[in-house]
Amino acid sequence: MPYKGQWRCLSDSVTCLTQTLNNTVLTRDTLCGNASLELGTDFVWDTDGRTSYAIEYGLYCEREWIYTMTNSLYFVGAMIGLSIGGPIMDIYGRKPGLYLSISVTMLAIVIEVLPTSITYLPVFILARMVIGAGGHVYFSGIQIYVMESFPTKLRPWGTLFYAFSWNFGYLLLVFYGYYIKTWNILAAMPGIMLFVSLILLRFFPESPKHEFINARSLERTKTSLRWFAKFNRSSFDIDSLILEYEEKEESEHELNFIESIKEFVKYGEMGKQTVILAYQWCIASFLYYGFTFSWSRLSDNLYIGYLYAAIGDTLSVVIKFGIMFVVRRRLSVFGSYGAAGAAFFIAIAPVAFPKSWAINWEQLWCLGGSLCVATAWGMVFLHGVEAAPTTHRAKINSYASFGARIPGRNGHSAL
Repeated sequence: MPYKGQWRCLSDSVTCLTQTLNNTVLTRDTLCGNASLELGTDFVWDTDGRTSYAIEYGLYCEREWIYTMTNSLYFVGAMIGLSIGGPIMDIYGRKPGLYLSISVTMLAIVIEVLPTSITYLPVFILARMVIGAGGHVYFSGIQIYVMESFPTKLRPWGTLFYAFSWNFGYLLLVFYGYYIKTWNILAAMPGIMLFVSLILLRFFPESPKHEFINARSLERTKTSLRWFAKFNRSSFDIDSLILEYEEKEESEHELNFIESIKEFVKYGEMGKQTVILAYQWCIASFLYYGFTFSWSRLSDNLYIGYLYAAIGDTLSVVIKFGIMFVVRRRLSVFGSYGAAGAAFFIAIAPVAFPKSWAINWEQLWCLGGSLCVATAWGMVFLHGVEAAPTTHRAKINSYASFGARIPGRNGHSAL
């Protein structure tokens, strides 16, 4: 909420003028210390034309808990979506899961951006939950699709491609946020991008790995392979490829939702490894969210601060790219965590930089640690995708991502 210096008393409001008489800097305490101050009667927001849903729905002072709850429910929605989306993509295919997640998210965005005059706050909050669900299923599913589209030796390139795409989206967010002042339009931009993604997805085939494991017909597998062979300008004759798999009854091709969950108990080692992977995502997410926000301290301008964060993520991609071709996956994860831990302990050292410098000793090493944590996060994901069986890869990745959402709301607050 724009409490500090971004609201002003109306000239005819004696109550507000009296309340703020001895305060040269208007703060939250100044505004919320007097419950009788009313928007439009005693004060107005002075945000240079920028709007937000918190301002339009009046989520300030005693109603600020609703704003906090809305943000938290977004991650609750993400957890619900990941719990359902993973099995859907393993049972019915990567593309059907992506289509469903994109469509649901787009519909929720349409509801979210409706003017406050024709919608209600509970509907908005529900839309935010659905966006969290659909958006994270898409985020998890597209990772799986990209990784399964690259052969093992080229998977580091696939990771690099995905990571740079993520960072480009980060830069777009900074660009949109700086130039678009109306929150409805800003919130609609991801929906437009998802619509483009929905169209582009139709030109790509289903994951050949999923098709081979789950398809009822080998021809569908060859159709996907033909597309990738053509895309890579390969002269290999896919029709000459002999694919064999064990014939099963119609009902054996697909597990239902409950049965797919039970398999994590039936195959105990897979369940144990999934829990460990989820814990790794949880720790990486806690540190990543916490220290990514430290980039914003390099500038008083919010958007320049997040621009620094985008640049920091890009640097972590360069680090990951170098490590992936040289070091084993697990060793790279251990090394990244070790470097991040060392950076945080060094940050505690009582070293003082000149006050005229734009950064202090603690920020310098914490920013370096955040690069290592971002590297660890990428390596944990890649290791998990490669270790998971194709039949359960989407579920395992979704449940691991579930672990990352737990600290997603609180990582930056705690650190």
